[in-house]
Amino acid sequence: MLGSSDGGLNFAVKEGLGLAFASYLSPQMTVPVLRAYKERFKPSVFMSVPRSIISAIVITAETDDEAKYLAAPLELLWARMYAGTLMQGQPFPSLEEAHSHVYSSAEKEARKENRNRFIIGGIKTVSDQLRNLASETMVDEVMLWEAYTDKVARHKAYKLLADEFKLSSTH
Repeated sequence: MLGSSDGGLNFAVKEGLGLAFASYLSPQMTVPVLRAYKERFKPSVFMSVPRSIISAIVITAETDDEAKYLAAPLELLWARMYAGTLMQGQPFPSLEEAHSHVYSSAEKEARKENRNRFIIGGIKTVSDQLRNLASETMVDEVMLWEAYTDKVARHKAYKLLADEFKLSSTH
C-alpha cells in the first residue's frame, strides 16, 4: 500500500499488506505512521510479517554547500506549488533560474515551511539522516526520489550514495 497518511496505514494494517510511505508528502506523520504500522500489523494471506518502505526526496553532493546549491530548483518548485504561483505546464526550474529567482513573500514562507520535506546535504549529512530515519521508523527499505536538474550532479550523487551505503552494481 502506498500512502502518506493514516488512511494508507489503516488499510495496510487491516488487509495485512506492506506499506510504502511517502515521507516528503507528510513529514510530520512519517515516524508515527510507520511505527504504528509495525505495532498494529496483522498477518494475512499476503504477508506474515510487516514490511515497510520509506520514500524520501534526497539531494546530496560532496559538501553541504554544494547540495544546498543543487537543491535550489527543487525548493523553488515546491515553493511555487505551495504559494500558488506555479503555472500550469511550467517546467522544472533550472539551476540558473532557481538561483536568480526573486521569491515573493508567499514563496519565501512556503520555501521555509517545506524545508523539512527533503533531505539535503553533503553525503555524510545525508547518510546520517537516512540512517536515523530508517532506525526511527523501523523500515525494511529506504527508497530515494531525486530531483537534480544537472545530469553530472545526479550521477555523482548516485555514486556517493552507492559508496556510502556499500551498494554494488549487482543490487
